[in-house]
Amino acid sequence: MPWSITSAITGCFAGCMFSSSSSSTSNSSPHESVGAPSHLDGEWTTHTSNLTALFCLSRPSPPRPAHPPEIVLQILSHPTRWLLTYSKSTSNIHVSNQERPIITLPPFTTSEINLVRRIVFRFRSKDQGFSWDSQHHGTYDHSWTWFEAVVRQDCDEHAGSGDMVMEDDPRHANDSYVRKKWGLQHNRHAGTQFEDYEVAFEHGDDRMAELKNVMGERDVIELRACARYPAWMNQVEEATVEVWCLDDLSGREVENHVNS
Repeated sequence: MPWSITSAITGCFAGCMFSSSSSSTSNSSPHESVGAPSHLDGEWTTHTSNLTALFCLSRPSPPRPAHPPEIVLQILSHPTRWLLTYSKSTSNIHVSNQERPIITLPPFTTSEINLVRRIVFRFRSKDQGFSWDSQHHGTYDHSWTWFEAVVRQDCDEHAGSGDMVMEDDPRHANDSYVRKKWGLQHNRHAGTQFEDYEVAFEHGDDRMAELKNVMGERDVIELRACARYPAWMNQVEEATVEVWCLDDLSGREVENHVNS
C-alpha cells in the first residue's frame, strides 16, 4: 500500500491502542511502544490528536520503527492538522458611502503570524438593489459596493491611556494605520438577492506571503465592507473571518480561543 499521511496516522493510532491494551498483560521491552501519555485523556480535539500523532509516530511500534523526524513534521504540517485559532462573526450591517471595518481580529504576535496557514473571509451580501446603469444590472461591472481585507496597526496602542477604540470608530478606517489592503469581492450590480461569497488566503499563495511580510507585532486583520457614492449601500446579512494555524504543540488549547 502506498504511503500516505492518512494511513500513517491511522496506523500509529492503532499501534498506540494495541500497545496500550497489551501492556497490562505483557512486559514491554525498552524498544516497544507504550500507551499514550495520561495528559491526553479528556476532550478529543485536533490539538490532542496532534500530540497523540507526535507521541506515536516518534516512537517505535514493532515491527515498525520510529518515523524519521522529517516525516513526522510533514504529517503535522498537513492541512488536516491545522487549528482553527480565531473565528469571529457579525451580522445585519448596512454601509453607505464609506469603508467600514465590520470584523477586527485580536492583535497577533510575531510567533502567531509565523504559524498562520489559512485565512478565510465569508460574507453574505448584496447592494441596494437598483441603479441607473441598467446595462450593468446582474453583472459585477461598475459595482460600487465591495469588501476588503486589511492589515493595520492596533489602534488601541495609539489611543490614550484607558481609551479603548471601538470597532466602528473612524480611526479604524484611517489609512495612516493601514499596512496593506486587498480587494476581495464586489457585490453584483443592482442585485436583488443576498449571495454567499468566500475568499481564502492560502499558505504558499502570493496574498498570504504578502500579508505575512507586511504584518508586524501586534498588528490586526480586519474585514471591511465598502460603498462609494450616494445611494450605494453594501448590505451585509452575515460575515465571518477564520484563521487556521499550524499547531506549535506548545500545550495551549488553541481551539478554545475561538471568538464569536
